[in-house]
Parts: sequence; C-alpha cells; structure tokens
Amino acid sequence: MGEQVRAVIADDHPVALAGLEEILRRGGIAVVGRACTGREALRLVQELRPDVAVVDVALPELSGLEVTRRLRELGVPVVLISMYDEEVLMREAAAVGAAAFVSKMALPQEIVEVVRSVAEGQILLKEEPSPSRVARHPSPLTPREREVVKLLAEGKKIGEIAEILCRSPATVRAQKASAMRKLGVHSTPELIRRARELGIFPP
Repeated sequence: MGEQVRAVIADDHPVALAGLEEILRRGGIAVVGRACTGREALRLVQELRPDVAVVDVALPELSGLEVTRRLRELGVPVVLISMYDEEVLMREAAAVGAAAFVSKMALPQEIVEVVRSVAEGQILLKEEPSPSRVARHPSPLTPREREVVKLLAEGKKIGEIAEILCRSPATVRAQKASAMRKLGVHSTPELIRRARELGIFPP
C-alpha cells in the first residue's frame, strides 16, 4: 500500500457522491474512481485495485451487499455506507465480508477514520455500533412504502393496493419503485424477499 490511501467510491446520488469524495479528499484519501451503479463499482475496483472501496448499500444494478460479496474474492476491503444504521443491515454486511459499516449521518472525521482504518487492514464491523454516534431510523422504507410492500407480499395487484390505500395506481407504482431502489432489487419477488430479510414486515 502506498503512503496515500486510494479509494473507489460508489453512490447513486450525485450530490452524495460528490460530498463523500470531498470528505475523503479533505481527510487525505485519494479518490481514484467514482461509480453510480453496482456494476460500475465492481468494474472500477477490478481495474484500479484500490486500497479500499466505499460503497452505498442501495445501489442500482447490483446492491452494495452483492458488490461486497464479489469484491471479497479480490481481496479489496469494503466500507459499506447507508442513510440507515439498521442492525439487520449490519449483520448482512458482516455476512458478505464487509470490513465496516458506517452511517452517512456520521461526522466527516469519523468516516475518514473508518475508511483509513479499513485500508490499513482493520475489521471494524464486529464492533458493537454506538447508538449515540448516528441517527436511528426504524426502516429504510417509509411507512407507506412498507404498506405497499406488505400488500404486494399478500398477492395484491397495483390497482387493488391503490383502492386499499386510497391512492392512485401511479402513486403506488412510484412507492413500489422507490422501495425497490432503496433495497437494491429489481423485481417484485426480490423486493418481498429483501423486505422480509430486513425484518420490515414478518414472514
């Protein structure tokens, strides 16, 4: 590893991606690649072989968890980031081989310290997260999005859900699409399975 830590970062929100890059650069970490999708992140890491990859959990095409699982074989450590600090997400991050999981609500210096520590070979995910360091959120999904997913799991169609929730079909479709984006999935069965895995509603 060189004197300066080299990182590839991935986030599907341009503003968040730019903000993360600025935080790392100010912390003395060189951002050598930026990605907006999971597949792009995987390709960049394979090509650039950075010291660490900082990957958002909810990426399109391939979720951050899937990217982490694939990068484990390359030996590139991954810091997973998210707006949410769900304990279930942290357990899944550990299961796929992430070295750390940090909330976007963390202070910039905390993010830099985590990324630098992981680049130096430390595994931080096993540490018990401190509730005081990050904001708590009950779920990655809004209450209405959870209702939509739950009704989809019950076999309801978009039109039926719209009637039950007194919303237009277009609104229901938008809420379903938002839930899929947040959970990094691309089909209704994947959405339902992922929501159950995260404990958003019981099996």
